[in-house]
Amino acid sequence: MKNDLIRPVFLENSIQNYSWGERGPTAFIPQLLGIPAQPDTPYAELWIGAHPTAPSQVVLEGKKVPLHKWIAENPEPILGERVVKKFGPQLPFLLKVLSAAEALSIQVHPNKEQAERLHARDPEHYPDANHKPEIAIALDGLKALAGFKSFEETVAALKEFPEIAEFLGERAALPAPDPHARKNWVRRVYLTALRRSEENPAQLRQLLLRLDARFSSTPSDGDFLQKIYLELRQKYGDDVGLLSLFLLRFVELKPGEAIFIDAGVPHAYLKGNIIECMANSDNVVRAGLTPKFKDVAAMEEIIQPEPQPVPVFGASPEAEEILYRTPAKEFRLVRLNLNPGQRKKIENPGSLTILLVVTGRLEVVWHSGAGENKVFVARGESLLVPARLGEFSLSARDHCLVFGVSVPGDE
Repeated sequence: MKNDLIRPVFLENSIQNYSWGERGPTAFIPQLLGIPAQPDTPYAELWIGAHPTAPSQVVLEGKKVPLHKWIAENPEPILGERVVKKFGPQLPFLLKVLSAAEALSIQVHPNKEQAERLHARDPEHYPDANHKPEIAIALDGLKALAGFKSFEETVAALKEFPEIAEFLGERAALPAPDPHARKNWVRRVYLTALRRSEENPAQLRQLLLRLDARFSSTPSDGDFLQKIYLELRQKYGDDVGLLSLFLLRFVELKPGEAIFIDAGVPHAYLKGNIIECMANSDNVVRAGLTPKFKDVAAMEEIIQPEPQPVPVFGASPEAEEILYRTPAKEFRLVRLNLNPGQRKKIENPGSLTILLVVTGRLEVVWHSGAGENKVFVARGESLLVPARLGEFSLSARDHCLVFGVSVPGDE
């Protein structure tokens, strides 16, 4: 067997320079990687995985090999037999570091069946046929929109902003008092806002001018909704995505806390540095706050038929270990907070493991026929541990914050 299939290998990862990323000398991703930030370059995402758009590279015998090609040539030793049996000879997840200085687009992700349908119908705008369930874990905090407001919160928002209720017209009329009707009404209100904005941009403009006047007459430096509305209004003009600020739930995560975004959940990350993990996909349906292709018809087709709340979960950032349990079959994510000298044994999960060190310096130790082996992983570095390796251990040389991703079994 090739030696590189029974030892950990370092990954060289790609940076995505989307316009909403952090810029300047304090930008998070350059600081994490220990590289100088180029002037006026946005550092939005670091991709760690095998997506063909921006695959990580593995250095083997002095040559760089794209991770997806290396896996395709050696699927079972790298991924693990059960992973190959379930997902084929490909890495089923994509790990990211996301650094948002500005709001991302209002978006939803399709489920698998919907993704395949969108790809078949419009491959130019949907070149990816995979679904994209994802988890977002705050590193230093995250402000986001995630899922619909509750019925009561939506009623309160329309009372507070009657301009929006007038724009919606008869669709803002309250439903019968049963849970099913109320959920349908919340969804209908949101989709009506999207459709009417697309069909009648002049009415949307008048609504936004009224909201401008309201906010300018009652300035409030401490009101985040007002602040983000004015920032996005200046950047995007008469954009339908602005109405999502009033109709979607505002979420603020503390370090270590997480949200899981399932198919059909409208959301947008507004500001913060996070760890993201998702099925190996870049599939997005956008409906606002972006110069990219917007597809309200597809949004209406795939948005949750029965809106559910998006709970915040996780634990104290001081916790030694946090396992983030999600319904996703493609990934299992663990956050380790290790003190200097602390050692942790990792049992073979039956799949590969990818480690990302966010803080500190980590020693990874394993045994082979030649005895004990070790490698040091510094801040910003990532390491792939092949499934064939088996048991290994982690030892913190100083305080370490580490994220580990593997593929869950049939638990």
